[in-house]
Amino acid sequence: MSAIEAVVSSGKAVISADDSSIVAAVQETLRKGGSATFYVTHAQAAAVNSWYWTPKRIRETEVEAVSKEEKARIEAELGVKETGALFSNRIPCECGRVYGAFEFVQQGIREHGREAVGAVLELKDTSVIRVNPVQVTVCPDCNQRLLRGHYYCWVNGYGCCKSDEI
Repeated sequence: MSAIEAVVSSGKAVISADDSSIVAAVQETLRKGGSATFYVTHAQAAAVNSWYWTPKRIRETEVEAVSKEEKARIEAELGVKETGALFSNRIPCECGRVYGAFEFVQQGIREHGREAVGAVLELKDTSVIRVNPVQVTVCPDCNQRLLRGHYYCWVNGYGCCKSDEI
């Protein structure tokens, strides 16, 4: 209970509910355009992902499985192990660089630190769903802000959902 009290004391909320109520909360936050991070069970994340990642949305956002080569590069150059099933879209920059999963993890480490990124990705029994994340996607070569949104999904780990109205 002390961990819950610490979270609440910092101005955040802890919600305990049945799976369908948690999924409904994620859906409602998305529909209303709110921004929140949900720490949920893998089953709850799977329910959100199956609802959110429709074939149409996958086509529209151009999300695809991250290649073995890119996953190996994330592991070798960024030190992120066990990427598991990972999906991301790829955003071309005017300078010629393409922003994908590698650049996303690289930017996360640059902005939040290796320890913070590693802690989230090493969660064993928890998935993180970011709803309408407020994140500026930046090309690591020319520092240009990329206007197209970056979408990502680590199955049983970390992913995003974004409102079409935003």
